[in-house]
Amino acid sequence: MRILSKIKFFKYCLFIILGLFALAPQASSFKTQQWQTANGVRVVFYPAMEVPMLDIYIAFAAGSAFDGQQFGISALTANLMNQGSAGMDATKIAENLADTGAQFNSESSRDMVVLSLKTLTTADAMNKALDTFTSIINKPDFPKDAFDREKSQQLLAIAQVQESPDDVANQILFKKLYGQHPYAHPINGTKETVNAIVPEQVRNFYKQYFVGSNAVLVMVGAIDAEKAHKLAEQLTSGLAKGQPAPALPKAPALTSGEKITVNFPSSQTILRLGQIGIDHHTSDYFPLTVGNYILGGGALVSILSHEVREKRGLTYGVTSQFLPMPGEGPFIVSLSTKNQEALTALKITQDTLLRFINEGPTDHELLAAKQYMMGSFPLSLSSNASIAGMLLKIAFYNLPNDYLDSYVDRIHAVTKEQIKQAFQRVIHPNSMLVIAVGKM
Repeated sequence: MRILSKIKFFKYCLFIILGLFALAPQASSFKTQQWQTANGVRVVFYPAMEVPMLDIYIAFAAGSAFDGQQFGISALTANLMNQGSAGMDATKIAENLADTGAQFNSESSRDMVVLSLKTLTTADAMNKALDTFTSIINKPDFPKDAFDREKSQQLLAIAQVQESPDDVANQILFKKLYGQHPYAHPINGTKETVNAIVPEQVRNFYKQYFVGSNAVLVMVGAIDAEKAHKLAEQLTSGLAKGQPAPALPKAPALTSGEKITVNFPSSQTILRLGQIGIDHHTSDYFPLTVGNYILGGGALVSILSHEVREKRGLTYGVTSQFLPMPGEGPFIVSLSTKNQEALTALKITQDTLLRFINEGPTDHELLAAKQYMMGSFPLSLSSNASIAGMLLKIAFYNLPNDYLDSYVDRIHAVTKEQIKQAFQRVIHPNSMLVIAVGKM
């Protein structure tokens, strides 16, 4: 049996988590209301009356995978949304939100653009914040001065990537894993592609993808259903109905392994091991989720951490993760180590991964993982924002409506053999991409 040196600390943390379990809302209590607006926006509403706050997330299938050849246009559009709308400039928008204590955020990933608002539900504060948020969603002006400013900021961020070995490794990983697939290029684009973007292209991107049929709206907070229906129409009625974004193709798996070494002036070598992984609907989702927690998702109590960090002191941290995405997200193992120890750390990591695939977890490791994952799940839904984020994931990725209700039972039902078989089906060490950025 593998012995984890942090097991006493883990048990102590687990005791605290399980003790707090009763204080957190149960997943089965999250009964939502769902409907569509007149222009096709899918709405999910959950009333949470305990605190006079409202969290609103609206997501569009408009992430960087939909950039086409204009790499970076999704990120640029997202960054411009609150920089001028309905005749208001960026300063006026910021003042309107600050006056009410509201918080706005925009984010672009490979799959989606998410605009969010957190506001008080007192009448004056909420009305002013929602009016401003409605303008941001429905009437962006994309003014030229803001366009130039945000474009310059994005180009600066692209340049700064080359100063980080972590970022360099991640970019190479996605480029090599995905080839010609829409996930291959960086979310922010490249210097050449962003330089080539003009304001009219941003407006056209917004018109195509920021439409009702391509949107999911989630509201969680201290309002009733009648108010939620009114707000849903207010927030989205200015959007054209449009068409949903086309489905992304499934990325093909690598047929052979490859190792890429990049010289970088640093004392540490960044290592990435990766392959094409899964989407949210794979039948092996829960065995892979539990198995990955045991392998490398559980931070200091994982097998990889025990073998590479605790036993040999080769790294401060090593993790593994599945990133489910509709076009098949990657499986990635990440670590950094001293340059002179990089080859040893890589071999130990590869050997540990291979052994886990061949043998699966022990009874002890499976039990500890289940206890932690089931015990901590309610705490992951302990705020309006965390509930809204989870409901957005469920709606956007078309997960089952009983996902929250059945999550704990699905985790509990996972067996050692299911984990072993799932990893053998999905993870293929001989065709894995290895990226090393540093001085090996």
